Amino acid sequence: MNLEINSSNTDAEGEINLNKCERVKTCIDSYFSMNPRLTLQSVEDKTSVPYSTLRRIMLLNGNPQPESVIKIFQALGYDQELYQYMSDFHPDIASVMAMKTSHNIEYSYIKDEDREYFVSEDYYLIINLAYSTSGTSHEEVAHVLGTKGVERLEELVKRHLVIKNDLGKYIGAVGNYKLSFADTKKGIEMALRYYRLEEAGSINNWLSFQTESLNTEGLKALKALQQKHFNERKEEILNNPVYNGDLKVYSATVSSTFLSYSELGDLQ
Repeated sequence: MNLEINSSNTDAEGEINLNKCERVKTCIDSYFSMNPRLTLQSVEDKTSVPYSTLRRIMLLNGNPQPESVIKIFQALGYDQELYQYMSDFHPDIASVMAMKTSHNIEYSYIKDEDREYFVSEDYYLIINLAYSTSGTSHEEVAHVLGTKGVERLEELVKRHLVIKNDLGKYIGAVGNYKLSFADTKKGIEMALRYYRLEEAGSINNWLSFQTESLNTEGLKALKALQQKHFNERKEEILNNPVYNGDLKVYSATVSSTFLSYSELGDLQ
């Protein structure tokens, strides 16, 4: 009887491992579909997960450990799918992830069928103009993007991603939203193209840049400071009706390390 129980447990564990591999493989296959020239070696380079581990996953013959799965999903830009994976297979880890993102829990991910409009350069400016407090107009869009821009604005209206309010302005219809990490990276790249360097230092455009040497704990502390204090102070201004107006602005706070090189375990 003990043998039968052990066999049953083994079968159940094998089924779970198979499901894990299938989910991670789907993530990697999706990444390959968007980057057809890349190989599994490219995924190893990007995720730091050993090639042998990745190969076992792709052959549906492994037991992906949480650490490896986190590296894969996050590095390839599938953070939304990562949370679902952890909810299904490692609920204790999922609960910790939920706590860390509770500050923006009121935001929801854009639906898959609408994602292309939020990451497309053709619609990027229109989306960001419309999703501001004052919204946008035919005239404003036409001034920057011409007739083609107005046509794209109307397409967003047909898709119910933008609506026309009682004042005749076009505003975002989705409400508070967030994008996956991969899509956010695309958004950052597009935003940088609108940064007017010639106006840096003016009231319209400012930039603060500082470098220093930190250890890992210092880097974590800096990230926490930027996430909490800057965002809280920023929201006090952006959500204050006293400051509502027609000027469209965007803000961002960024920190990164220059090199992957390390000496004695410290970030350089």
